Amino acid sequence: MKQYYPDRHCLTTMRLIITAAVVIILWAVRYFIPIEKIVMLSIVVVISIACFEMFVHLPMFFNSISYSATETEVTKSSGVFIKVHQSVRYSSIQYTTRISSPLSQYTGFNFIIFFVYGGQLRLLFLKRSDADEIIRLSGSISVKED
Repeated sequence: MKQYYPDRHCLTTMRLIITAAVVIILWAVRYFIPIEKIVMLSIVVVISIACFEMFVHLPMFFNSISYSATETEVTKSSGVFIKVHQSVRYSSIQYTTRISSPLSQYTGFNFIIFFVYGGQLRLLFLKRSDADEIIRLSGSISVKED
């Protein structure tokens, strides 16, 4: 059995995306809302939510995710407040989708979705090499080397 964990580059990328979204939201609030008290309240609320998400929830979420793969199945464990354990046998996989973003070796946005009878198992934020290895273990599609 081999353990896999999310790529830590993804946490940094997600923080940058959240920061950019907050800047755009704050600019829109200042531009479209003429009442200064509502603007200040909105700024405080948006920044508080972003700080909680970036520095509390996302690190806890990334620490809770783990994947384990054996010769016959893959298991996902995740969850910050509610723990979820999912397991799929390779023999029950109907088809597989692999999603990689541009520059995925730097962003950590590599995803595998196993579609099984009546559901799916999503393996999120993997390193590219880990995603290739899990795909190879599942035997569902062939992986060509870049």
